[in-house]
Amino acid sequence: MHRGSLTFSRIMIRRYKCMITRIVIILTVCGLISFLILFDTVGTGDETEPNLTPDKLKKLLDEANAENTWRSLTIDKTCERYNLGIYKNSNENHSPFKHPPAPQYSVLYIDKIHNLSYCPIYKAGSTTWLYNLCLLMNVSENDLTSSKEQISTVARRVLPELEIPDAEQALKTTSKLLVVRHPFERLLSAYRDKLENSVAGREHGTLHFYQKYGEKIVKKYRDKNFPTPRTDQFIQRRGVPGPAGIEPTWREFVEYLINTDLANYGDDHWMPYYLFCTPCLVKYDIVAKVETLWRDQIFAIHKLGLQKKIKPRWRHSGGHSNASKIYFNQLSRDTVRRLYEKFKLDFELFDYSHDEYYKYAMQEEF
Repeated sequence: MHRGSLTFSRIMIRRYKCMITRIVIILTVCGLISFLILFDTVGTGDETEPNLTPDKLKKLLDEANAENTWRSLTIDKTCERYNLGIYKNSNENHSPFKHPPAPQYSVLYIDKIHNLSYCPIYKAGSTTWLYNLCLLMNVSENDLTSSKEQISTVARRVLPELEIPDAEQALKTTSKLLVVRHPFERLLSAYRDKLENSVAGREHGTLHFYQKYGEKIVKKYRDKNFPTPRTDQFIQRRGVPGPAGIEPTWREFVEYLINTDLANYGDDHWMPYYLFCTPCLVKYDIVAKVETLWRDQIFAIHKLGLQKKIKPRWRHSGGHSNASKIYFNQLSRDTVRRLYEKFKLDFELFDYSHDEYYKYAMQEEF
């Protein structure tokens, strides 16, 4: 082949590659634009209902309803397999899990006017739904935005805790909502929000959490060979002062979780789902997930007939996209396995896997 032919071939190959690259870019951009048009959102962290056509809305609701049915069946089968709650059979083998004999009525927010009972899993979309409940109870958005109180405090004031007989009866007649999240993601979010930094966020209780939990965790689990946490053990938040160095590391917090009787000594922010919201005792009508919260919110609002009163929204949606990998890389695989065993029932009840996090972990302890 002549030199000129070789040069021409190379030019054509380059042009072909450029053309393919441009097509990929165009398709990617078009896909992003279509997504934004479909959901009419640019990720502000406090959105309203996506701009769905009737056909798209029907398809979304049908898909969500089918998924919700599957989630409910998964809970039923898991509770039955482990002989728990209303599925307990005295003739079967003893369950490996300690389980409450009755629901925790005190944690529920029961709105009898709108036929809704909600169990708030903190760090799993709870701010969003407590905000919605406040709106339903005629608290204005302006009051909610300007209030210095925690949203849970405002919600509890407008929806006071019911006495057990009244709460028990209400659970029989209202639609019951539960929102969950991957157990490891929820634990990491709770740690970063409440225990990683005692300096920042004191208005939201970080100093309280340090004094109640963090100080004791450090005293019990800190390696004397590493008295000061390394700077690569946390993600520095932009515009926020760093930890004081007295706080527990993620690894120390995980050791605390593994070795603590959380039913008696844990906090609501990291209490296992099966202990806090007792899905083996309360048959939830709607089981939403943070991972599909947009769709599940639309489904829940329409199923509850509240589409004229509240809109889907996502509050406190920010976060570091690679946080899980960074933090779980600080743990050994054996530690991840033990943490999974501690929360195994939550994983099985809501069909989550820990495989990805196991891959993030170190081969050996450092």
